[in-house]
Amino acid sequence: MSALHLLLANGAVLLGAILQASTGLGAGLIIVPLLALISLQFIPGPIVLASIALSGVMAIQGRREIQTQSLALLSFFLCAGVVMGALSISAIPLQRAGIAFGTLVLIAVAVSVAMPNMQRNGPVVAAGGVFAGFMAAISGIGAPVLALLYQNEPPSVLRATLGMVFTISSLAILICLHFVGRFGTHEAWLGLWLMPGYIVGFLVAPPLARRLDGGNSRRAVLIISTLSALMLIVRSITA
Repeated sequence: MSALHLLLANGAVLLGAILQASTGLGAGLIIVPLLALISLQFIPGPIVLASIALSGVMAIQGRREIQTQSLALLSFFLCAGVVMGALSISAIPLQRAGIAFGTLVLIAVAVSVAMPNMQRNGPVVAAGGVFAGFMAAISGIGAPVLALLYQNEPPSVLRATLGMVFTISSLAILICLHFVGRFGTHEAWLGLWLMPGYIVGFLVAPPLARRLDGGNSRRAVLIISTLSALMLIVRSITA
């Protein structure tokens, strides 16, 4: 892994953090396809580890705002989805992993566009938890589904609750990936090298986000994510 790869990867993480602050969409939606285009080695373990730097801070800062209703149910089904995803990724050849990553990005984009008014009830929480956990374990992307579950909450509650959920799910993902042989010392080091992008993004995103148009930024995220995913799929097929 060259210094240029690490620099470009941190740039992708920084861009994702800034656009998330502006649009409310999960940073992984744009970070994952861009990272995968740089190197598939960044997905999913390293980016999941690096994201804890942001989700942990969000949870600690807003610990009094965390929405506990349905949180235990969501965490249970989220972990169930993580186990399913970890078992599935062990069967995906690394040279074809880009197809899976790109397809899941397209699914996440479609969910974000098609279900803006999702209601949070028992069956929806269970299904959303399994789907988000499965996607997160395979590609590092679970935030769009989880964000839809809490989209009607105040921003402070949304950030704190998702920060807690992301931290729990990230730890579960790393444990499961380790047991299926997809997260070890190499992946841990790559994850640590990605953390500066999240930390800088956390610091500079709020003032920059206020200068951006939320609607246009959201469209930009969806367009960039879609194009990156399609490029990733084509590259994986033709490789």
